[in-house]
Amino acid sequence: MIDVMKKANKQYVPDLVSLQLLGELNYRRIGRIMRGQEDAVEWHFSIHSNGDQESRLRLTLGQESKFTSEMALEFGPQTEKKLLFETSLSMTIRLYHDVGIAEITDGHRQYSGVYPYPNDAMLHRDEKFRLNQQLADLLELCLKQGHRLNNPLPFQFA
Repeated sequence: MIDVMKKANKQYVPDLVSLQLLGELNYRRIGRIMRGQEDAVEWHFSIHSNGDQESRLRLTLGQESKFTSEMALEFGPQTEKKLLFETSLSMTIRLYHDVGIAEITDGHRQYSGVYPYPNDAMLHRDEKFRLNQQLADLLELCLKQGHRLNNPLPFQFA
């Protein structure tokens, strides 16, 4: 019982090497998604998954400066029906061109590497890593199962 309490109270230490590697890989994934259409400001993809479901992923370029760019990512099902619950996902991505890293921000602030647990915002201790891993999963899904839409059909996320 005492050993369990010691482990529970042990302070979380973020794995900065893994976080940086994840950011570098996400930067490369975004580069692969943009390949061939680097001058565009939006990239649209249709993603087919099991059960004959179709989702859409949209990347939109936002503010740019010499060393950074900001992108908005939206992902959700392509459906005519109004669903009872929120099924779409949106996130802001900041690209650091000088170091080749992409990371999730919420548009006006960056996430901390560590959060106390429990906390009022219900964030995980490793929230920053988990969000960037979610970005990696979405980008990989797009690269492996996505189909680029050159002339995207008008759609709204459910």
